[in-house]
Amino acid sequence: MIVEERLGMLTPHRRGHSERVAEVMRSLAERHHLEPQDAHLAGLAHDLARELPRPDLLAEAARLGLAWGLEEEEEPVLLHGPIAAKWLEAAGVGTPSIWSAIRYHTTAAPGLDPLGRALFVADGVEPGRRYETRAMLYDLAHQDLDAGYCAVIEQTLTYLQEKGLAPHPDMMEALRECHSR
Repeated sequence: MIVEERLGMLTPHRRGHSERVAEVMRSLAERHHLEPQDAHLAGLAHDLARELPRPDLLAEAARLGLAWGLEEEEEPVLLHGPIAAKWLEAAGVGTPSIWSAIRYHTTAAPGLDPLGRALFVADGVEPGRRYETRAMLYDLAHQDLDAGYCAVIEQTLTYLQEKGLAPHPDMMEALRECHSR
């Protein structure tokens, strides 16, 4: 299966991260009544393309027929989610909800379903992450998935601002959606 094959190609660090994200997804699925197998698969598979070198990400996205914008051109790492999602889709593994969750796990996006919001959160709050508000955001997401999702977006924007990086337009639209609720 493509997931096991690709997981086996990742470094132990990245594989460990994916396993921790899958575990957080299991916990969020239980708490918020998400399909457990879908949550687990999304967590394990979200970073399958994360370790491809930047030029290879652009080449693979082109090979797969993925469209991208200036943001991805400037930072091809943003393509790792869409590539992993397309790999699963092409292999007939998963569902449209899983593919969407994986596609947007880095940028967030308006209109994400609960699985997509959960994966964005799980990737940001898994226990291997080291930042001051991680545990609080983890707890918040378990209490209220939407509130946790919006708070993790805001945390991500703070991080990007501190690093002098521009947020992806999808993230800004997702934040606007959060504020309009």
